[in-house]
Amino acid sequence: MKPAARILWLLVVLSLPLSGALAAEVLTNESILAMVKAGLGEEVIVGKIKISQGQYKLATNDILTLKNDGVSDQIIQAMLEASAPPAGPQPKTEQAMAQETQAAIALYREGKVVEAAAAFDRLIAERPGDDALKIWKALALLEQARAMKDGNAPDFKPLVVSAYRILQPLGKQHVKNPDWNFAMAKAFWLNDRPTWARRAAGTALELRANFAEAHLLLGDLAYEDEMATKVNPRDPRSDTSVWRSSAVSRKAYETALAIPDLPHDLRAEALYKIGVVSDEVDRKSAAARQHWEQAAAADPACRYGRMAQEKLKAVPAK
Repeated sequence: MKPAARILWLLVVLSLPLSGALAAEVLTNESILAMVKAGLGEEVIVGKIKISQGQYKLATNDILTLKNDGVSDQIIQAMLEASAPPAGPQPKTEQAMAQETQAAIALYREGKVVEAAAAFDRLIAERPGDDALKIWKALALLEQARAMKDGNAPDFKPLVVSAYRILQPLGKQHVKNPDWNFAMAKAFWLNDRPTWARRAAGTALELRANFAEAHLLLGDLAYEDEMATKVNPRDPRSDTSVWRSSAVSRKAYETALAIPDLPHDLRAEALYKIGVVSDEVDRKSAAARQHWEQAAAADPACRYGRMAQEKLKAVPAK
């Protein structure tokens, strides 16, 4: 036979299925009993059980028969362990679930809202009855919409609609929940319903007096009012209602800033926005820069800390 033909024949042989002699061995009660009667030691038989497939009969009567025929307890135990179904995933502890929730919230706080929404989706799939996670998911969508609105992106409204769809079915159970009311206020605001937004934010503050995010949202609403008027509040000819609106925006941000133990990201947000009011309403660039420096120092990694850093690049120090 020519060398090329031999190689071809070898490839054909190697591609054939394994013969019955080489197929995986399956142990049974009879094969275990045969090894015991042959005088093989316990360790050898147990080792064989661990590396082989098994189809054992292990009802109570079967175990008694094995015992009566001289099979030791150790071998029977190995047969039982080999026949046990694989263990399913262990339920998570409350501590582990709390840590996962806090990790998702941390993404939200850092301004990584797309990643946060995905993290909340995974948690909701595991805990579909946890309404708090659903509210957080809605807030992540709304914060994503807010960032798009700040960047003048025109297509942020579908995110607001998605948040509505999450929040509205929760209303009956959570009408006294400050987080739900705040989320609704944010949705109303982004959907151009400022009156409803103020009402919902006010309800959130009635339910939780030191609700920093609600104070900040009320400041945003007042700031939008004063910017719509295009009036300088220092001008004595300005309408007094506009002056009050300007005072309300700054006061709302400062009220949030004065809350004890305010998280770093919210401190950065309050300081950043006071800087914006100082710059765009009061025309005090030095004061604005000072607030942006404080915002960047409060939490440089969060969204408003990063925005403050961008502002500082655009406003040179004097």
